[in-house]
Amino acid sequence: MLNDSEADVYPLIAPQELTDPYVVFSMEISPIRTQDGIAVNDVELTLDIYANSISSCITLADTMYAGIEAAAGTYDTETLHIANWVADRPGIHLADLDKYMITQEYTLRFT
Repeated sequence: MLNDSEADVYPLIAPQELTDPYVVFSMEISPIRTQDGIAVNDVELTLDIYANSISSCITLADTMYAGIEAAAGTYDTETLHIANWVADRPGIHLADLDKYMITQEYTLRFT
């Protein structure tokens, strides 16, 4: 099992020469407009999970899923109503990096 000190998370790109495992994330925000203004923000969250072995990659992917799927709560001034898993892309080996990668996608709904 992984703990907080065993994986780093980076927005969009990761620095070179990282120790494994690590996660790179990107987000796309889609506001839902009503006549009263923006009511809801849907956020498409994509995680690219990297590790030196496929088993480490799968372990971190499982940890991310357990922490995100069906999450809800208030964060800062935003309320997360639900986080839903959308898809996993199977683990692939990236020969140029000599790493394995799994991609996960989630939809988060905030108000």
